Amino acid sequence: MIPLDQIQAARDSIASIARVTPLVPCERASDICGVPVHLKLENLQYTGAFKIRGAANCIVQMPDSARHNGVVAASAGNHSQGVAAAARALGINARIYMPANTPFLKVERTRYYGGDVHLHGDSFEEAYAEAVRVQQEQGLAFVHPFADERVIAGQGTIGLELLEQLPEIEAVVIPVGGGGLAAGIASALRAKSPHMTIVGVQAANAPSMAESFKLGEPQTVPVQPTIAEGIAVGSANEMTHGLLSALLDDIVTVDEGMIASAMLDLIEDDNLVVEGAGAVALAALPQLAARLQGPTVLIVSGGNVDVTTMGAVIDRGLAVAERSVRLLVILPDVPGALAKLSRIIGDANANIIEILHNRLTGEVEVGRAEVELVLLTRGREHVEDVLSRLHAAGYVARRHTHA
Repeated sequence: MIPLDQIQAARDSIASIARVTPLVPCERASDICGVPVHLKLENLQYTGAFKIRGAANCIVQMPDSARHNGVVAASAGNHSQGVAAAARALGINARIYMPANTPFLKVERTRYYGGDVHLHGDSFEEAYAEAVRVQQEQGLAFVHPFADERVIAGQGTIGLELLEQLPEIEAVVIPVGGGGLAAGIASALRAKSPHMTIVGVQAANAPSMAESFKLGEPQTVPVQPTIAEGIAVGSANEMTHGLLSALLDDIVTVDEGMIASAMLDLIEDDNLVVEGAGAVALAALPQLAARLQGPTVLIVSGGNVDVTTMGAVIDRGLAVAERSVRLLVILPDVPGALAKLSRIIGDANANIIEILHNRLTGEVEVGRAEVELVLLTRGREHVEDVLSRLHAAGYVARRHTHA
């Protein structure tokens, strides 16, 4: 557990660099849980994520002799921006190593904040190894993304803010990648409220800390592609694993569809643009609802998502909610057949956004064609209504199983 006095000192140290972020009610989540739910909006933090807190505190706490040649860091995106912005605020250089597949927006924003960006490897671990090599070779000060007490204390300032913004808080749900955010917040909260419910959340495609928590020792788990790339860490760190094992009640995982749906919900219901890592706490809420007995805070850890990723997420979220559905329909290959089909769908108030008319498939009889339709609907019941109307009109129609 990080001592409370270190976290309190960190708040003073970073006050001129990091913002106090808003805490806002989330009505839809409150309805799901039956208890008041609030969102801690670190997506509105300077640089768009919580990481600047820990980076700034770490650099501020370094002696001038250690940082005068600049600092070096490795990051999947948000830590790099935090280090770059904090270093610029303090008048020193920052050399940043990021995986080659880091989203374009995070790379460009790191450069915007003054970071000297180097893309290396296909994973955080590879970028991290290169940063360590350069640090040792050139004698630069290293700013670790999570396994440093100064960094963790900086992230813990969120916990202090929560206690002031919502004194009656009884539970908090926190995204977990390397574990620095959860370790810092939980340290602050446990010092003031030892019996609070604190749960971490990881992407199911990158569950190293969740597996470590379950098995009782740090694990390495291959990372699969995830839209929550900001928390995609393949090897649990011994330091943060030890802290989380002592401080958290549980670590759960959420799949890609759940994350995409949560991102879409935050856009539509709360007017918030949130990256995948920042949405995992909301994504986990349905599986945690029965365990939440009082005012609950979900940490929205960041909002740095590029438009290409957001477009794909919206498509995925609509599909998961069955507000976008792909249907296969067999119809006679005669003039007017497609127009008749379209009228039935239109009468059901569904919108056709894509259509593929296939006469060449060997799965239908000669004289018939298979039509693949993508519809925008109001959800599952609406889709069932469309299918019922098509069946009543004599069509062979079904959902496309690969949608």
